[in-house]
Amino acid sequence: MVNSVSSSDPRARLQKTALETNQAKPADTPGVAGTAPAPSADGVELSKAAQAMPSAIEARPPFDLELVSRIKEQIAEGRYPIDLEAITDSLFDSYRDLMS
Repeated sequence: MVNSVSSSDPRARLQKTALETNQAKPADTPGVAGTAPAPSADGVELSKAAQAMPSAIEARPPFDLELVSRIKEQIAEGRYPIDLEAITDSLFDSYRDLMS
């Protein structure tokens, strides 16, 4: 089956395709004209530790500023050591973790 791509509303095409394959009814499709969106009941509450964190960060950054400035300087001068084997191993390990 070939659908026309000239329709200005892609949601209408998706709804039509879903109806043709009996995967959904018009009322089951959120955000489609004629249906009301579900009321949102999402919320977030921060723990006391998380609320205290901004003041802790103001007192001292969560990283070593001196080390960061030294690394920036070495990179700018082309003296920062790059271990391509370690980078490659890390990338492959991350890939294997994602695929398993």
